[in-house]
Amino acid sequence: MPEPHTTTAYFIQSRPAPSQPWQRAAGVPHTWVSKPEALERLAARREMQPGWEHRLMERTTRITEQPATEA
Repeated sequence: MPEPHTTTAYFIQSRPAPSQPWQRAAGVPHTWVSKPEALERLAARREMQPGWEHRLMERTTRITEQPATEA
């Protein structure tokens, strides 16, 4: 069986108050492969919107490729 390929990406979610749902910034589909860069962006977002809550999210994607059956 082939080895799976795993990638990790980071993105930011924000919300204006604890009672509100977490959401990604509108029009900002950015993800970062580098965790240090993502943490820099998180710090910048917290500085730009100090009244909001912000968190760093991690997405791990696992891809496995293998021959398909022809049946």
